[in-house]
Amino acid sequence: MNARENAMAHAQAHITRGAAEAADRTAALADVLAVLDPAALPRATFERTMDLVVDHLGVALHGLDLPWSRIIAEFGTEEGGRPDATVYGRGRLPARTAALVNGTMAHGIELDDTHDQSCSHPGAVVIPAALAVAEMTGASGRDLIAAIVAGYEAQTRAGAALTGDLMSRGFHPTALSGVFGAATAAGRLLGLTSAQLQSAWGLGVSMASGVMQFTQDPLGTMVKRLHAGIPAHNGVLAAMLAGRGFRGPRGALDGQAGFVHVFSPHPEDWRLTQHLGTEFAVDRISIKFYACCRMFHALVDAIRESRDEAGWSADDVIDMTTAGPRIMSDGHMEYRPRSVMSAQYSLPYTVSAAVMLDPRDPRSFNAETMARADVLALADRVSAGVSAELETYFPAKYPGGFTARLKDGRTIEKTLLDSFGTPEKPVDRAGITGKFRALTDGIVQPARADAILDATFALGTAADVRGLCALLGEGVAQR
Repeated sequence: MNARENAMAHAQAHITRGAAEAADRTAALADVLAVLDPAALPRATFERTMDLVVDHLGVALHGLDLPWSRIIAEFGTEEGGRPDATVYGRGRLPARTAALVNGTMAHGIELDDTHDQSCSHPGAVVIPAALAVAEMTGASGRDLIAAIVAGYEAQTRAGAALTGDLMSRGFHPTALSGVFGAATAAGRLLGLTSAQLQSAWGLGVSMASGVMQFTQDPLGTMVKRLHAGIPAHNGVLAAMLAGRGFRGPRGALDGQAGFVHVFSPHPEDWRLTQHLGTEFAVDRISIKFYACCRMFHALVDAIRESRDEAGWSADDVIDMTTAGPRIMSDGHMEYRPRSVMSAQYSLPYTVSAAVMLDPRDPRSFNAETMARADVLALADRVSAGVSAELETYFPAKYPGGFTARLKDGRTIEKTLLDSFGTPEKPVDRAGITGKFRALTDGIVQPARADAILDATFALGTAADVRGLCALLGEGVAQR
């Protein structure tokens, strides 16, 4: 019996004993993820992980020079430290600082990948942490892929166990569960044992934090960009400390005062180990094609499809009413957004953008566009409804629909359960590559973009990741 089989048998023993011991599921999860072998991953899972790296890099590179990216990069540069890892578009900094900066960039335009059941964005947290530590340690491309897969498992399982009411209670899921994803990816690359990984989680659970107050203040929304950078940084820190013998408590995820019991009144802790080692979160990731809140994507698809099918435009609209789970409208009814983030989180503005603009283009949510009188005039004619039927699908699905009353007497209705890019309506490698090229067009030289794609899709045979990282550093942007 090899190491992976031993770990799987050990994990199954933990699970079979049920809930007799509080920390069973935490230990079972760590036993499997600490020794996750890239050779044991299904080929499709391995390939999909490389697709997710491409998606992450395209999103992050698009945001290189946005205000929050500049501020956090300048802060890291001034702090300085050992040049262990590449900051996208800049120089090299300590691994945890690179993870902080790159994670913040990747969460900066609302186009980073999502895991629906956990309501979180794993790519913007896990991949920056994994790349930074892989570069620092000289890890192979295959080990990087295994670390990313393990990180996605930890973050999404921890997040899914909290249930779907987390945001309505004021917590932001990515900021909470992300530290476990980053700590796991970093720990896998640092060679942590299961016990050490559990210590890293024990340290990380005391760093798990992030609230939704940014939805209440349209001028204070920049903090949301940090909700991927902070857990990426903290996860690397926790893994590095645990590797040095700094011990955290066992049972960090499912102990009596552990993560799922503190942050959820009705935790579903069985999700921590459901199908462990046989199903992988990277195969259930949704790719975002609209630069707005993930909750709106099925609604945006419904509007765009209906507009093309029934031949109507903004000039035809008397009013529009949306339908979806309550979470789609709660905290999302800003009619006069005053920042990019508040526009991206505004349901009325996004409906107007879906009708009049191209919501795939981040510029549809920039300061100039969100001040357009015609766009705001349509937004003013949008109201929100809550559908009890659609509520039952959340958070496994993010459904959305609308009813539009038109001046010619027609009433147009359309509802979709899934948006393009979800596991139910998947996008292939060509689609992800196309998104990467669209986002980096005019920012990265075409030849450099080609080289980044080639290096990413060659990770399966790469002796280390430093060649890819060198392509992502200084000189990547056309400045």
